[in-house]
Amino acid sequence: MSHISIIVGENIRGIRQSRGLSQERLALRAGINPSFLGQIERAEKSPTIVSLEKLAIALGVKVEELFHSNTDEIQKTNATFLDKIIFELSERTNEEQEDIYKIIIQLLVFKDKKEK
Repeated sequence: MSHISIIVGENIRGIRQSRGLSQERLALRAGINPSFLGQIERAEKSPTIVSLEKLAIALGVKVEELFHSNTDEIQKTNATFLDKIIFELSERTNEEQEDIYKIIIQLLVFKDKKEK
């Protein structure tokens, strides 16, 4: 288990969790085996450059962020609910984004009326 494998695995796990993604969902998005993703996160296996690129794209980050040595900083910058919403909407069509926006507006109106 190399030091860099530990850093990369921790960063992938931290970013994945901050995005609210399960291992299975991230693996599906990245087109890799969920078991292999778990092994990467635990630093049991070293991913190829191609696998790292797939994971970075699926996580919505630059490949170099996976090598950052301070996972707390990555988690803080990526852990907001707004970031999670933006990430989830980024893969949707404009029509789907508009529909979701309308639903959010309706929920906010309902919540505001309920609080009065």
